Amino acid sequence: MAERSLVTLLSQAFVAFTIEADNEFEARMPHRTAADRGDRTKSGPWMTSFTYYSNYLRNIPDGGSTARALARAAGDHRAQIAHRLGELARWGYVRVIPTGDDRGEWLVEPTPAGGRSRDTWAPLEDLVEQRWRVRFGTDAVDALRRGLETLPAADSLPLGFPILAWDRSTGRRAAEPTHEPGLAGLLSRTILAMAIDFDRAAPLTLATTLDLVRVLDAPVPSRELALRSEVSKEAIAIGVGRLVRGGLATESGAPKTVKLTPRGRSAARASLELCAELDDGWPASAELRAVLGDLVGPRLAEGLEPPDDGWRASAPYLAQTRATLADPAEALPHFPMLSHRGGYPDGA
Repeated sequence: MAERSLVTLLSQAFVAFTIEADNEFEARMPHRTAADRGDRTKSGPWMTSFTYYSNYLRNIPDGGSTARALARAAGDHRAQIAHRLGELARWGYVRVIPTGDDRGEWLVEPTPAGGRSRDTWAPLEDLVEQRWRVRFGTDAVDALRRGLETLPAADSLPLGFPILAWDRSTGRRAAEPTHEPGLAGLLSRTILAMAIDFDRAAPLTLATTLDLVRVLDAPVPSRELALRSEVSKEAIAIGVGRLVRGGLATESGAPKTVKLTPRGRSAARASLELCAELDDGWPASAELRAVLGDLVGPRLAEGLEPPDDGWRASAPYLAQTRATLADPAEALPHFPMLSHRGGYPDGA
């Protein structure tokens, strides 16, 4: 295996943490997913994710919060928070109560399902960290924390990874988190800060570079891209569509095959070169790199086995789950992939 960059090691650790927390929540909280449509035995709200808890649900107390306060905590603009609250309301987690003409002051209250979901999520970040301490050793997790705390990730970044998909990470408003960062928050902030640095200058975003064009060094059948890139087929469809519309790739043939155009190859080459240089601007101690290298290995799989009836244990994600359990370092995404459609690792 080629040596993995710092941002890839951080991303794989963060994605694994997210999957482990999501799996635990799925086992504890009654819910429904797309696989349950038509199944009358399934009850509860639509499945949400660690991402939605970290950025939104954790900031909605029983008495409610304003939409503006939630946007500030997550670093969202007006349109972004409107979309997120619309999703949470549609899934049955919140009620949005108009209180006047200023939509920023509208009250957002948790429903009973929303309050239960928030309270179910609340202990899980600490729980997964404690599991890692047992699995990898307290010294290793302490070293990981120390290393993350010394890297220059800004306090004004959100504690939960934003729902970026393939978008540039730049242009976000400063966040005003209401909690101290846990281990997942430290990982998330560092990855996002590195992405912001990269996305300011690169022709392609860091997500596109690491999760998509990295595996397009030669034409690839469309149906193979999700497993090769380790992200969801929904996200792949969005990413490939953007490349095609931008004249950077073509998708044609039977079976359909994705191929970079000359302009796409040029953008990919420049972005991959900048990606190789990214670590130079982020001095990481040898101890942190060693900890991450040891952590993102076979033992990481011990926390990634999904519940028997979980969405990761069924098609179309089962092949990715099996690959991840067999070799986490090879099969985990190289950058977190979170889209409005959900995805992998986000279960929303």
